[in-house]
Amino acid sequence: MATAVKSQRMREPIDLASANFLAVFLGIVILVAFIFMPWMWTEMKYNGARLMSDVLTGGSLKNYNTWQIVLIPATALLAMGVGLWGLLAPHRGALASVLTSGLGLLGLVYYADLYFVREGEVAEYVRANTGVGADVTLIALVGLILQIVLLHPDVNIGAQRISRRLAARRPAVPQKLVPYLFLAAPLAIYLVWIIAPTIYTFYLSLTNWDGVSTPQYIGLRNYRVLFKQNALTESLVNNLRWLIAFVTVPTTLGLGLALIFNTDMRGGRWYKVSFYSPLVLSWPVIALVWAWVYHPTKGLINSLVIEGGITSDPPGWLADRDLAIYCIIAAATWRQVGYVMVLYLAGLKNVDPTLIDAGLVDGANRWQLFRHVIFPLLAPVTTIVFVISVIDSLRSFDLVQVMTRGGQGTRVLANFMYIEAFNNYRMGYGAAIAVVLFSISIVFVGIYLWRSLKDELEY
Repeated sequence: MATAVKSQRMREPIDLASANFLAVFLGIVILVAFIFMPWMWTEMKYNGARLMSDVLTGGSLKNYNTWQIVLIPATALLAMGVGLWGLLAPHRGALASVLTSGLGLLGLVYYADLYFVREGEVAEYVRANTGVGADVTLIALVGLILQIVLLHPDVNIGAQRISRRLAARRPAVPQKLVPYLFLAAPLAIYLVWIIAPTIYTFYLSLTNWDGVSTPQYIGLRNYRVLFKQNALTESLVNNLRWLIAFVTVPTTLGLGLALIFNTDMRGGRWYKVSFYSPLVLSWPVIALVWAWVYHPTKGLINSLVIEGGITSDPPGWLADRDLAIYCIIAAATWRQVGYVMVLYLAGLKNVDPTLIDAGLVDGANRWQLFRHVIFPLLAPVTTIVFVISVIDSLRSFDLVQVMTRGGQGTRVLANFMYIEAFNNYRMGYGAAIAVVLFSISIVFVGIYLWRSLKDELEY
């Protein structure tokens, strides 16, 4: 009888995916508890992420060991990574489970050091004010350690049987509801993080709020004040300049580069990478690089101008009110060209070569071929480029904030909103600017969606 039971267990496969999936799930739990739950006290704003920021920036907990607090999110991310590795490579599932248990032990070092090793007022203060986030993380770390038990055949087979019994008792879900169940989680997240804050911004635009006290409803007063200010006109004009430059220059250069690199030219791959490489850099990094380029005494441009003997008194690019906004737009355009080039390259790959051959047979030259065959076929890509350029120009913020902070006549709507909300503590007024920016953007987005839906229905 015992031999029969043993042979039955040997025939039943061990599901290592359950242990790896549990590792990923517990890693997510730890990360959520660390960021969104109170690590100290009971208020959510005192979460682990805030504690880590305080430690790293030398705040009130500057004597707290940095490695201690960084250990928790690092353990969560590594556990998620190892668990995914085990799921994607089932033959390494057992190794992934063992490594995950080791990561759980590593995370417990934080608690061991805090409760049994660490001494001093800071450690005692943290121990006395532990929040629910730290408790949930402790339980999840213990779960990371114990998930290795699922590798034992008896435990694993027992867990599979229980899972099958629960699945058999689970009410059947109609087939029509399955897609909606899959969409429920992302839609809920989108509702919480996008739709709800957008609606709340509309409400804040009707209030007088400094970001601390209770908002006071004042109706449309913020909008009446906003539309009477010259700052709004200046911001709109700068956004319009940005829009015109973004729609014309990157589109023209990107399309030209795409046509050149679409051929089998020697070294074309390296040229593509070189033009695309600025897109890898973030906007603040690009702003710092171009701020150095525009430096009035040590910048690249003025150094070349002086060394070349063109003039001994070059302009102060970002200090000149007439030039500053165009200098910033030039830096943004430099990054955008590579992006547009990639979009048009993808579009050119989908052009039917037989149509080009037919044009050549009919005697069309290169310009006629581009004008009457290639460019009309690239109309969907051009629409995407246009809409993306419009949206990027309207939400331009990083370059202006880093390079001039909105001074020298470079203020744009997003920068104007930030200054009023976070520098002048006029959150309601800043929300009104955000609503204006949103209203302008939604017009172009709506046109794009209507055009896309129309083409899809016609197809």
